[in-house]
Amino acid sequence: MSISSISSMSTGTTITSYNSSSDTSQLEKQAANIKQQIQEESASDDDEQTKQAKIQQLQAQLQQIESQIQQMQSQKTSKTQTSMDSIKSEKMENSSTNKTNDGKNNSDNIVDVFA
Repeated sequence: MSISSISSMSTGTTITSYNSSSDTSQLEKQAANIKQQIQEESASDDDEQTKQAKIQQLQAQLQQIESQIQQMQSQKTSKTQTSMDSIKSEKMENSSTNKTNDGKNNSDNIVDVFA
């Protein structure tokens, strides 16, 4: 698992991305935290220019996290699809092998009634 970190000096927000296909919950928590910070900044007493700059920075971070979540979910879906395709392929191979074996077994079970 590789971990990368991006820090924002003006808001103190840290984004940590986990490159694990199963751990989107941490990213979702970070996204919720950033959304909360955006709401707080919108209601702050900062001047409009400072407020907009902070909000833009938070929105960029939010977009990055949401993009990572989508990518992880896509990878997870892709792995699931690949596994399902593999299982289907194995079943088809087993099915055709069984049919071939059934044909062989039937020919071996011939009984000579006149013997």
